[in-house]
Amino acid sequence: MGNVCSSGQKKKKDKDSASEKSDDSPPYQEADQKDTLISTDTNAAGDSKRAPLAAVEALPEVTPQMPEANGNQPPSQGPNSKQQPPTVQGKISGTDKDSNSTAQGAASDVANANPAAGNLSVLQGKPPPSRKIERDKKIVVYILADNSPEYKKHKRVVHSLYKHFKSKCQSRGFDFIISDVHDTSEPDGPAEQGNGNPRKDFSRLQEVKRWTQTPLEAQGGHEEAANCLCEITRHSAGAYIVPVLFLGATLGTPMLPLTIESQDFTSVLGTASESERLLLEKWYTIDNSYQPMCHRLHAQQVDPYSGSANAELNELLAVLLRLFSDDVKDSYLTTVVEQEINNTVLMSQELAKRCIWIQTGAQLSRPPENATQLELEVQRRISRVYGELKSQLCEKNLIRLLPTMSILDEELSAVIESLLDKALAGIFEEHQQKSSIPYNTLGVDRVLLEELQLVGHYSKLLAQNSANFDIMNDVKRYIRDSTAQPLVVSGARGSGKSVLVSKIMENVHRWKPEAQLVLRYANLSARSSDLTSLLGSMANQMSVLETGHQCQVPHTLEAYAGVIREILGRQQRFFVLIIDGVDELQREETLDWLPQQLGNSKLILTVSELAEADGEETATTAGESFDMLAALAQLGIPPRCFLRLRQFTERQWHDILSSGGGDFYAANGALKLPDEWKTLHGKTPYHAKSLWWLAWLGHVAQPISEIGDISGRILQVLESKFAADQVELLLLIVRLSPWGIRESDCLGVFQKMTQLEALVAFKIWSKFCWLMGPMLLGLKNIRIADRSFGRAVLARYAQKQWLVHEALRDYFDRQDSEFKGIQGANTYNYQKYLKLPYHHFCAVIEDKPAPHKIDILFNCFYFTDLPWIANKVHATGPDHLLHDILQAEWLAKSGDSSGDAGEAGATDYVHIRFLKQFLEQYLHELSYDGQQFYTLMKYYLKTRFRESPELKDDEKIRSWWECTNELEFAFLEILNADLDAENGNRGEQAAEQPEGDAAPAVKGYDLLVNLPQPGCYVASLCTERAEICIWDVKNCCRIRELQGIQQPTAMCPVGSYEAAVLCRREIRVINLDEGRFKVTLKGVMNQKMPYFGLHDQNHLVCLSRNRMYVNLMNLESGDCVTTFKAGEDRFLNSLLVSGDGRILVCGDETQKPFPLLVWHLSQRKLLYDLRIPHHDFITSLSAITHEGSYVCVVAKELNEPTTPNFIVVYDLQSGTLFKKWKPSCNTVSLAISQVNACVIAGLEDAKILIWDLVTGNCKSTLIGHNAPVTFLKLDPLGKVLLSYDKEGRDSAIRMWELNSAKSLAVFKPPAQVSTCEILPNGAFVVLALKDRNALLTLALKNYGAGGSGDVLEDECGTLYGNPDNQHKVFDLSN
Repeated sequence: MGNVCSSGQKKKKDKDSASEKSDDSPPYQEADQKDTLISTDTNAAGDSKRAPLAAVEALPEVTPQMPEANGNQPPSQGPNSKQQPPTVQGKISGTDKDSNSTAQGAASDVANANPAAGNLSVLQGKPPPSRKIERDKKIVVYILADNSPEYKKHKRVVHSLYKHFKSKCQSRGFDFIISDVHDTSEPDGPAEQGNGNPRKDFSRLQEVKRWTQTPLEAQGGHEEAANCLCEITRHSAGAYIVPVLFLGATLGTPMLPLTIESQDFTSVLGTASESERLLLEKWYTIDNSYQPMCHRLHAQQVDPYSGSANAELNELLAVLLRLFSDDVKDSYLTTVVEQEINNTVLMSQELAKRCIWIQTGAQLSRPPENATQLELEVQRRISRVYGELKSQLCEKNLIRLLPTMSILDEELSAVIESLLDKALAGIFEEHQQKSSIPYNTLGVDRVLLEELQLVGHYSKLLAQNSANFDIMNDVKRYIRDSTAQPLVVSGARGSGKSVLVSKIMENVHRWKPEAQLVLRYANLSARSSDLTSLLGSMANQMSVLETGHQCQVPHTLEAYAGVIREILGRQQRFFVLIIDGVDELQREETLDWLPQQLGNSKLILTVSELAEADGEETATTAGESFDMLAALAQLGIPPRCFLRLRQFTERQWHDILSSGGGDFYAANGALKLPDEWKTLHGKTPYHAKSLWWLAWLGHVAQPISEIGDISGRILQVLESKFAADQVELLLLIVRLSPWGIRESDCLGVFQKMTQLEALVAFKIWSKFCWLMGPMLLGLKNIRIADRSFGRAVLARYAQKQWLVHEALRDYFDRQDSEFKGIQGANTYNYQKYLKLPYHHFCAVIEDKPAPHKIDILFNCFYFTDLPWIANKVHATGPDHLLHDILQAEWLAKSGDSSGDAGEAGATDYVHIRFLKQFLEQYLHELSYDGQQFYTLMKYYLKTRFRESPELKDDEKIRSWWECTNELEFAFLEILNADLDAENGNRGEQAAEQPEGDAAPAVKGYDLLVNLPQPGCYVASLCTERAEICIWDVKNCCRIRELQGIQQPTAMCPVGSYEAAVLCRREIRVINLDEGRFKVTLKGVMNQKMPYFGLHDQNHLVCLSRNRMYVNLMNLESGDCVTTFKAGEDRFLNSLLVSGDGRILVCGDETQKPFPLLVWHLSQRKLLYDLRIPHHDFITSLSAITHEGSYVCVVAKELNEPTTPNFIVVYDLQSGTLFKKWKPSCNTVSLAISQVNACVIAGLEDAKILIWDLVTGNCKSTLIGHNAPVTFLKLDPLGKVLLSYDKEGRDSAIRMWELNSAKSLAVFKPPAQVSTCEILPNGAFVVLALKDRNALLTLALKNYGAGGSGDVLEDECGTLYGNPDNQHKVFDLSN
């Protein structure tokens, strides 16, 4: 329509192109939708006043997506389009596109290390892609409607569903809001009833405040349109929108176009009468700043004290209706609801698919005879809109409410609820599929990748800004030359240091294609809110790039600094390390952590210069007393490595305020900044941004004498737009929330504090977000964009901070800690665990009358209740709990007047110190999965009690110990007493392993085997040490040691105490209890495929040396009893025996396609020769049920080698293909359970699928691993599944209950697992770790009570074999 493009044809072309893009590339559908929405939002505003801020709006994820929108938009930009923002954003996008193509041309070490890691190139610090596929977990139901009061009742039905859907979204971790910006107030007079008179509507809205005292884009009656389209744009940036359209027989208030292209205006004047021409020329004045030129509505002519303009404006509308052709009317004359429709459902097939249309009136087939021209035009437009909607929207989503129908609210509510349910289910599924971080990250923790994504998108947003980049060449020279010392960039607050850093990120891979950029912004998230966490995050990124895995050192500054120095010292890669705002984190004068000799790498630090007597923010006063620049200078860094980011020069300042300048500010002729503003001192980017914002708000007439007070002036302007206390509360709620706040939470707290109705509160919030424009940042949460503005907010509204902290605390405290999820699985209330403790601490410290506030702080529920602590770690990760402790210590130090309590906080509270040490020790394990919390806490308590028995005297720690002994859910308990002692110094290990020249002397175990006799015993084989050991699992000790066995590599238990052991190429039967050889089977095995299996207690089957047949051997005499021959020149490559020994399955690699040969061992005959044409069986991936009823095997297509392999199941009773499944990626491990009638497949994408043997459906998907699941093992009863990655990329083991698909336990051992074994019912898990001489034993507590678990517990007391042989060592070398 008018504010979409300049002609109907062009609009249709745009719409079609957007639709085509949606069809061609579904994954990028939302991106296209966002592109178009941004462009059309600027169009809809109709005035270029907003241009300088278009790129500044809180849309970090959207701006990079401009190239495609710009590719389509310029031809269709008419006079109502704001041409400049697309131009500026186009510049940004061009740069980004360049940068990406250059950067991706560089060698990616991570990607080269493993082809599957291509999507992990974010580790190299490359700028994020121009198109952001993944959106935030936020769903917005956006209501499209005109202001007709007839919709009030129906809207109320939609709003009544809010709690239901919010609860549903919360259980999936999504935010949910209903966005309704429309005013449905009752009409002024009785004449406005029924269909509503368009002229009366138009006349009623010619109020002065709608035409003046607002930003230019909102003048002339366009305020609601501007607000609505800003709202659409804001949510399109990162949320999933579900449009709910109310449309009947009216379109609402018509609006005069803000601009008319000069060519169209001239043609209209040519056909106008004299009086009409005078009227048009009076209200539309030429604007030469546009190309092509246009005429702009001169809204300032409206006399604030006279209503006489109403008739003239109505006449102006009538003139335009008479003189415009239909095509031109479609371009220029529009209503709010038409703009909303054009910018949502008609612009995006995705939104059209989700849109719910509530049709509230009958469409008139023809207008009444005495209809006015305006009514005729409305009728024409409604018909056209109906036609477009019917062609785009889904018929199933249409709800017709005709005037003759009487429908109850409950009935309408049920229909809308059903449709919204379907839309939300689709969104949940779509979000899961389009997650930009895959499940398979090759062992890299998601928290690290999420942090890098956040850094990348924040940089993308910052790069739209401008600063004095005169020193950029110096930075470029530094990165290219051989300087081995750090580079320090300093500058005043607001001078654009962070912007400079974001520009370095854009360009560093151009300057040095081989560069590995490691960039962090101070206080961007919890993982960059203190120096230790920030260095740890950087060290992990560097370690992954260097060694392929994260560093495993304690969470201390010294340990991380050592890792960074060591990696830099190797000089294997060219690292560029950047820490922005390091002075915000450095609160001590020691800079020992700073590497000063960088080798061939680079380190850039940005530091703020100390402000003179700046007492605005008390939280940084202690930090400000430390002169970081002076301390850096004393380290001996040469003066040439200190650069100063200066303010804008006079010329730059004039350019910025005159015509934009830089990517951030768009050149905009319609918006003139007063000349006196250009003479102000203090020319920083923040001040320039503030002046542009102030001018956009329409306050160019305000005299500004001192630029330092610009923030205060802006806050005054905002207060004039709303009630002062509303602005105060909204700004404080956002500012006092660390790392931002979700929109629904901000609204909830605001509504509670002001006692406003929900709809009223939302309208205030929506307008606030619109007018705040560039000062709000939408980076997953809503946050203040500029630190300087944040400081000004705290300084101006200091009195109410305590109240807001208290309100936030109470708001989160009232919420449930968990939400009921699907299939009974609960979801943690992430926001509650994240926010509640911090606001409680602040409320306690700022509560002036509270005595003993430090005691209250450190002894509060959030530091003493172990279930809360465990849930917080599980919900948010250990970083946030550690941050709570550091924040409490910092608040205690700054909040206590004596200054002594802060030091006491770190030393006198034993439980705080204990908890901090625990987190520092096990931060990496808990970051991987918080489900390990009780496993590690119980072990840590045991070891610390042994070292320091006095810890039991502390009431809090004693209560924690009692809590771990009274748990009622399943968890793993570490039975070993000396796990950490064996682990040794984690830092040294991490340092030594990559080098490879300090190989450990100890060789670990190669195989673990369950022993069948009563009790909990396993046998371990070590080929290199030529030994077999028998272990008492429950007591974690060896009870037999058999040495001198030549190269034992495989083992099969026989009877109670014997085993068939493969020694070199012979099979020997050994008595494990007495430590002696019994018999050696005749013949030798094939060297590469020495496969064998047990038929019964006296017989064993094994593959012959030439692999052409299978021998059945007698275990008493060692003789060959019989032979199963496959046929002439057929070579077998696998051997699989069912648990009961009846069925033998072998693979044949000679014939094409590879067949499976099935023998019945008892009947001594070949049952089946199974094969699938044009397919090969991958027989190394196969499994058979205990009774031999089914065999499953992985197969691949010969004609399509690149397609994923698939799984087939054969029914061995009939020899028929029983089931066939084709997962989306390759299967890398396989197991089958007869008890649960299912097949379990470990996939390359780190998922585990459970297929139902009966129905053939996928019963469950097990998610948790972050590398391909290459090992699956069922316990002997077939109920519990053990999974891990044999290659050690994901070093954790996971236990699952097959029946319910529930995760029972997780454990990340201190070293890579070389082999493992699971005992019946999962009661114990035994791990052999790489290069460890002792086994690690874990007991699964609180699982299988009353069942076989208790039986196993009783059996554990049974001694193994002859008691006289306990703990003996046997030498079998002779």
